[in-house]
Amino acid sequence: MSDRNEQTRNIAIIGFGSSGKTQLADTLLYNAKAVPGIGKVIDKTSNMVLEQEEFEHLTTITASVATIEINGMRLNIIDTPSQDGFIGETINALQSVDGAIFVMSAHTDIKQEMEMLLKQTAALDLPVLFFLNKMDAENADFYASLKEYSAHLNIPLTPVALPLGSEHSFEGVYNLIDKTAALYPKDGSGHPKQGSRGAPPEAGEFEKKLIEAVAESDDSLLEKYLNNAKLDISELSGAIRKAVLSRALFPVVPGSALLNIGIDKLLEFCSLWLPHPTLLTTKVLLKSADGVQTLESGKTDAEKPVVFVFKTSMDPYAGKMSYVRIFSGKLTPETVLYNAQTGSEEKTNHLHMMIGKKSKPIDSAQAGDIVALAKLQTTRTTDTLKGIKDAFHIQPLYKPRKLVAYAVKPRGKSDEDKITQTLNKIVEEDTSLSVRRDAQIKELIIEGVSKEQLEIVMHKARRKYGIDLELVLPDIPYKETIKGKAEAQGKYKKQSGGRGQYGDVWLKLEPLHRGKGVEFVDSIVGGAIPRQYVPAVEKGVREAAVEGFLAGFPVVDFSATVYDGSYHVVDSSELAFKIAGSFAFKKCMESATPIILEPIMLITVVVPESFTGEVIGVLNSKRAKILGMEPDESKKQVIRAHVPLSEVQSYGDELRSITKGMGTFDITYFGYEEVPAHIAEKIIASKNKKEVKV
Repeated sequence: MSDRNEQTRNIAIIGFGSSGKTQLADTLLYNAKAVPGIGKVIDKTSNMVLEQEEFEHLTTITASVATIEINGMRLNIIDTPSQDGFIGETINALQSVDGAIFVMSAHTDIKQEMEMLLKQTAALDLPVLFFLNKMDAENADFYASLKEYSAHLNIPLTPVALPLGSEHSFEGVYNLIDKTAALYPKDGSGHPKQGSRGAPPEAGEFEKKLIEAVAESDDSLLEKYLNNAKLDISELSGAIRKAVLSRALFPVVPGSALLNIGIDKLLEFCSLWLPHPTLLTTKVLLKSADGVQTLESGKTDAEKPVVFVFKTSMDPYAGKMSYVRIFSGKLTPETVLYNAQTGSEEKTNHLHMMIGKKSKPIDSAQAGDIVALAKLQTTRTTDTLKGIKDAFHIQPLYKPRKLVAYAVKPRGKSDEDKITQTLNKIVEEDTSLSVRRDAQIKELIIEGVSKEQLEIVMHKARRKYGIDLELVLPDIPYKETIKGKAEAQGKYKKQSGGRGQYGDVWLKLEPLHRGKGVEFVDSIVGGAIPRQYVPAVEKGVREAAVEGFLAGFPVVDFSATVYDGSYHVVDSSELAFKIAGSFAFKKCMESATPIILEPIMLITVVVPESFTGEVIGVLNSKRAKILGMEPDESKKQVIRAHVPLSEVQSYGDELRSITKGMGTFDITYFGYEEVPAHIAEKIIASKNKKEVKV
């Protein structure tokens, strides 16, 4: 283990929107003297904001990395998004660090993403320090916020420092460990002075709570505590560290990132209690179809490196940049790596240390480092790169959820290939997005987590690639089918001088079970139709089915049996029998009781119990079939239902409004069901109206 590795801390800064995550990262850069002044999101001087859209929406949409040296510590920080639409980058970042700082606002602001973020740290067994930010803000209340956040997250948040003052009178922090008060000037320098101000009145109470929390995490300490032995908090640093690493203790530090108050104490506790890359005994799992291998992370002397790509950045001018965590081994510009997922070879010709939006070329990097590799050819986000060619890779924790889908239309004249290429570049940056062309509705579809996410993608496409696009709700991929049986003749006869055309077909249609598609049966006997013409009949039937009957939607789930017909020795042809087959199909449809089918989705909604009545009411108004409701481990209610796609294309926005942002949902395709007659009439009328306009 290298000395540098012992002094390294890889930390993700997480938290809900507007809690001040990016401001904390900017202040850390200033304290490390990496930048001349404290950058601020509010006045667009932040050094950690990578995309213009982040300034405009005042929210982090992409992870930003900075490597800094401060107080003898090498700190790799990743500032992460919090909104659901961009949470993939946060989860990928968490998979690349050894600990996290959870930023919360001191004027209590409960948001649903808090639970999800904490759940992700638990899944990765990451120790977490909590920073209760904005102690200088109006209505800041450290103790009320502490109580409400603890209750909402269902964990005991334990202060290791207390605020000195609040709101406009906030001036410092009291360290419960060494029992000292630090007062800070209002100039943002972050240099505290030992104040004459004494301990706050609450110090004794919270020192006792801290000792109790630490004792409960250690059997020998608990025995002493229960036997009334005096435990001095100043002598428990080792026990605190052990408790933090095991997630038995969640320390809280108050402060203000904007005023640079308490940031030095937060860093001190990070250095004391959060792990360096080789400390954790947790092994990195490498998986493949052949099984599982384990990798001892942080081995700098390993012959072959193992690297995880947690972020990709595409720039029209600078090109592609892949952000990676090195879990084992070393990298130099001469290192040859192999993509464990694809088997392709990659060369690390250009290594960079990132400091927010700036980069610095470096000659080498080692296990425990977080760096960027320029111009990798085939590697994508969440890929594993290794020094040996095999399929064992780090399994990505993030599983993208496609909750919304919109059709992408150019506002003006634009080459479709260029649109697709541009969107594919953006999709390479964000694994929660996908782009596809829907063959049935003939639209380019972009899928993601939220409409806001997709709107930001459209803005980015315009700014970075000069393509002006808009989002519209895609057409619903309705289908048609039949409920009854029918038989009909289709005859095509044409004589206009010279050789004519003749085809005569008798066809029988029967319904099939849902999802069976189209079956064609040849029951011709006695040569009523020559064998060489039967495939033409099938082609005519299938092509007519694609064109639809009621409203132009493809007809599915039926069998078509050709059982009789006639032909002409001279005038019959494949074309004639193809047309005859289509005629027979259309005549059968007239009396086979045709209906329209609509896609049905399985929706799973998770909401606090107080919202269940309204959520179920709204679902019922959307023709949903409620399947059931049950509590989950966090005591929220899980509602499952089948609901038509046409009713929930904008459900995310509705749910946020109903639940004040506290509800979440997943949606997956279930199957097709018959559209109610009164709705089918409207669909047919709307389709005919569109065709008349065209």
